Amino acid sequence: MQGFHFITTDDGSPSLRLGETEVLSEAMHSLKGAFSETLYIYGTAIELGAKERFIPRVLSMGLGLGYVEILSAAMHLRHSGGDFGGESFEIVPELRGWFTQWLDGKSIPDEFAKTYDEIEARTCNHLELKPGAAKEALARAIRDGRWQVRDALTPSTNFHGSFGVICFDAFSSKTTPELWSEEFLMAFLAKAAAPACVLSTYACTGALKRSLKTSGFALQIREGFSSKRDSTFAVRSVV
Repeated sequence: MQGFHFITTDDGSPSLRLGETEVLSEAMHSLKGAFSETLYIYGTAIELGAKERFIPRVLSMGLGLGYVEILSAAMHLRHSGGDFGGESFEIVPELRGWFTQWLDGKSIPDEFAKTYDEIEARTCNHLELKPGAAKEALARAIRDGRWQVRDALTPSTNFHGSFGVICFDAFSSKTTPELWSEEFLMAFLAKAAAPACVLSTYACTGALKRSLKTSGFALQIREGFSSKRDSTFAVRSVV
């Protein structure tokens, strides 16, 4: 399919390259393991939010292949009974459309359908849930209006409420510099972060750390996944 190139990462889980050719395009996940990276960077944050009963709303930027969304549904089923919601942001319209159509049981390109099924099955197996449980819970959340799939996040974006968990998976500062500036991050946190909130990201920039500290978050600089040096995990308790 032109512009979409599926790859299998080292842990056996699928990822996607976006671009005209597979050689020139950028992979969405670490080649060492898409599922492993999702668990390490975002799973810990989602699990903490669910266990600590933070506001059960997750912000996912961006949607991609739905790893964070599926994991969020599964984590909340496993740890808090499944009462959850959130918002996903994705600039590529096909990825927004095919993911929501898959949840609705509609026909989509076979390779995407198989990939979503594989990610959901892998996630449910990891959390010892019945296959299909995460898909059903997420589909219900979208039908009920508790979870929205939206287009690209920008400095002017407003949210439908604040979030107890923020999975900040924007592309690199070279690709989307406007989403990594201190000015944007301060305004974003003021709008998006609930009083009790956990934010996790693969990045560890100076602007990000300053913005989180100024916004009252306690930082944990973690080892990055695979070849990346550091990642950021930040928690703000109720004030």
